[in-house]
Amino acid sequence: MKVNKNEIVIEDPSVQIDENATIIFGFAGVGLIGPIITNTLIDQIEDLKQIGFVTSTELPPIAVFYDGVLKHPFRLYYSKEKNLIVGICEVPFETNSAYDGLSELMCKWALSEDVKAKEFLIFQGILKREMIDEHHVYYAAEEHKVEFLENFDIQKLKQGIIYGAEATFLNRALSNKIDAFALFTEVTRYPTPEGAAAIIEKMNQIFNLNIDTTKLIEEGKKIKNKMLEMAEKAQEYQRKQLRGTKHPSEEYTQYFQ
Repeated sequence: MKVNKNEIVIEDPSVQIDENATIIFGFAGVGLIGPIITNTLIDQIEDLKQIGFVTSTELPPIAVFYDGVLKHPFRLYYSKEKNLIVGICEVPFETNSAYDGLSELMCKWALSEDVKAKEFLIFQGILKREMIDEHHVYYAAEEHKVEFLENFDIQKLKQGIIYGAEATFLNRALSNKIDAFALFTEVTRYPTPEGAAAIIEKMNQIFNLNIDTTKLIEEGKKIKNKMLEMAEKAQEYQRKQLRGTKHPSEEYTQYFQ
């Protein structure tokens, strides 16, 4: 019987994390907004440096590399200037139950004497089948956090279900002395950088950041144009199929009455 084991490895024990840090987690969910957001933070916050990584027997046999350099799939970064810890997990765990042990481990670390973090922030996409013209940002939070978030013109989701890794982290926080909140936006089943950009614009206000989202918006437009092109090709294929039928007028009259 395999024993699930999760471990946080801090590569430089001399790193001092200030109290009341916000821990931001980016998991590989629908629309990939978590990894897109956290990778953008890593690229643009100058003093955000890797401090460690998370190992787990439940991580799949997948390696990650950038520009030929191997990276741990689940990495931890820290910015002393912004007092932000960023955790990016670019691969899904093998089983959903694995996230429960992971969230317990991360919560204990967050509340430890070495960290004393203030809150968790996670992201999740709201899947839309149709093309998205505008990305709104929504929140789900503990009651005392509501007024604070609405000051930034973030909309309330009245009811819904959060699932996966994000749900286990929020539930774990509710049972411990650490705050937690989630930010949502509309996404497609493809990577949705425009949605990530919308959330980052709100994070710029909340955490006094200056993250440039221009590149993400341009990438989103390229993906959207590619999706439209694919849809047009599919429609053209369907039209050709219809033209090839023997008696199209007889077969399809019922749809145009």
